[in-house]
Amino acid sequence: MGLRKWIGRRSKDEEPISDYTLSMMRPGFLVDFDLKTWQVTAKKEYDYEGGQAMEWELLTEGEVRFLERSEDDGRVELTLTHSVSIRDFDEDVMGTILDEDDPPEVVHLSGREYTAIESSTGTQRVADEEEKDNEDADTDNGRDFVSWTYESEDDQVVFVLRWGDRDFSAYEGEYVEEYQFTDILPATLS
Repeated sequence: MGLRKWIGRRSKDEEPISDYTLSMMRPGFLVDFDLKTWQVTAKKEYDYEGGQAMEWELLTEGEVRFLERSEDDGRVELTLTHSVSIRDFDEDVMGTILDEDDPPEVVHLSGREYTAIESSTGTQRVADEEEKDNEDADTDNGRDFVSWTYESEDDQVVFVLRWGDRDFSAYEGEYVEEYQFTDILPATLS
């Protein structure tokens, strides 16, 4: 059976898919990054003012990462982040946003200084139909948010998101390149 076992059977008219890309990933796919195999557990779409992004939730050995792919003026940007508590910042980011409707211009997290580079508003949607069945009914229209992006001098990145009045999330990570992700395959094939 060999490779056919992993790639699956195809009809006579169907072309084989031998090179999966990040853009083709959906829940159930496997991808190698940093000497580990990660499973895609969720896929979300983000509609920003003037742009779109795709995000995959990746899981391995109890670690969860978020891979976001956005395109701006033909340039693809990838970030790989992990969730952090809004309370992990040295500053009271949540309090500043609640008082002033904007976060501090400079924040400190994990021993790094981050400077604000942009803010945007958007809507998050579940990307795959099979995932929508597992989500709350009110997510069909999407979930609105405000996002602030910070960078450090060594090109690390932080995102602070506000979902409604008092619901906040934050993510810390790095910029990555598509070539760093290899062996992209569906976990189960028919």
